[in-house]
Amino acid sequence: MESEQSNAHIVPELKFVGIAPEIVTFGKRLADTKYQIDTLGKNGWGELTGNLHGLEASGEWDGPDDALTFFSKVFPFARLPAETEPLGVFQVPTEHVIGRSWRWWPEHLNANSEARLAEHLNGPFAAESTSFYFIASLGVLLAAQGQSRVNYCRQRHIPLMSARVSNLNYPPADRFRLYHVTRGNTRQSWVVLNDRYLQPIQWPRISLPALKTYGVHSGSWPLTFPPVSRVFDELYQPQPAEDFIAPCVDLEALKVAIRAENEAERQAVKPVKMALSDMDITNIWPISITLSFFFILSMVVAGLTAGEGWSGSISLLICGMAGSLLLFLATPVFLVSKRLHRNFELDDAAGKTETGELNKAEDPTPQS
Repeated sequence: MESEQSNAHIVPELKFVGIAPEIVTFGKRLADTKYQIDTLGKNGWGELTGNLHGLEASGEWDGPDDALTFFSKVFPFARLPAETEPLGVFQVPTEHVIGRSWRWWPEHLNANSEARLAEHLNGPFAAESTSFYFIASLGVLLAAQGQSRVNYCRQRHIPLMSARVSNLNYPPADRFRLYHVTRGNTRQSWVVLNDRYLQPIQWPRISLPALKTYGVHSGSWPLTFPPVSRVFDELYQPQPAEDFIAPCVDLEALKVAIRAENEAERQAVKPVKMALSDMDITNIWPISITLSFFFILSMVVAGLTAGEGWSGSISLLICGMAGSLLLFLATPVFLVSKRLHRNFELDDAAGKTETGELNKAEDPTPQS
């Protein structure tokens, strides 16, 4: 803290060295967009910007998004700043900082409070209680602490402000691929990271030009990826992955699930043997009982006549025919799918359960 006081008037300015001019310009435009959105929301026109100016993640505050949340809605696969690299205290350009005035705006200050704030911003402790994340690849800073002062400095045309800065990495553009897909009348744009994780673009009018400026290229949906229609269904229930702020669809996990479903489907249609008596055929049991009756009767008659005479011959013939038909009914000689077999078993079990419950309901005997 002492060194910070002694170097209060020689705090170095954060330079965008090695960053392409178009990226520097883009970073400024992105910060300008956030400022304009917050201004609209402050004036009661927040519905014009939809989810870019709405509820916090906790749902407790209907105000402007913080810088990191806003950034994650524009750029897919923004990560939580779990591990950052401190760079030090710098004078940062106000026009490249994304902030948020959620407790107060400059017009809320009276003359005395604004004088004290101006004195603090020009004093040796101006960087206290500040934490800015610098995304060098996009030429922009995200104010995590000290976020309300950003709009104040904008309105008062203060070009630089002191802040503690940490480096926050964002994946390079060549690790992304943009896909434009359709299902029916629905058209969406998806971004895939490392050919595995997928997030949909929430605000294409803002995100698509931003991704193009960043260097993200589009392509055709690969045949090695899951079907587009299946991914559409998975978007209803995206899952958290790694340390991404927004949930996503894991294409590798989805492919594993699809393979498991296909294998289960293949096993379900694999043929098994069933007897005719096991199938759901109308009047199969009356036919079986009738055949059994004639089979037993013919056996009795054949036994009494010892198979002699015309009555004995007819009895033996009926016995053979009835026995053959009964054997045909009971022998598993038909090939059916496992799913059909399982459906028969489930229907039979359901019928038995329903019959048992019905008999129990009709039984007037008191239960102990």
